[in-house]
Amino acid sequence: PYKPTTVLVQAVAATDDSSAIPEHTTVETPMNMSPANKAHFEAENEAIHLILTGFGDVIYSTVDACQTDQEMWEAIERLQQGESLNIQDVKTNLL
Repeated sequence: PYKPTTVLVQAVAATDDSSAIPEHTTVETPMNMSPANKAHFEAENEAIHLILTGFGDVIYSTVDACQTDQEMWEAIERLQQGESLNIQDVKTNLL
């Protein structure tokens, strides 16, 4: 998963119109990310959005605490495997 980092903001000298800005660090945001980091960040957000809009309340409550799209996908796979096992149990009991 993409984790925003801190970025170093270079010092800016004073001008007639503005005061000096000292060198400092700030948390990376979409506004100051490199193009590659921004693409990764936006792709992961889109994947999470698609996952969340594609299923109902039962699955949503399971994946709500997940931090990444990969964690969500694994939680959904576990739910589906459990459902498959339950269907198999029913078929076995009927035979």
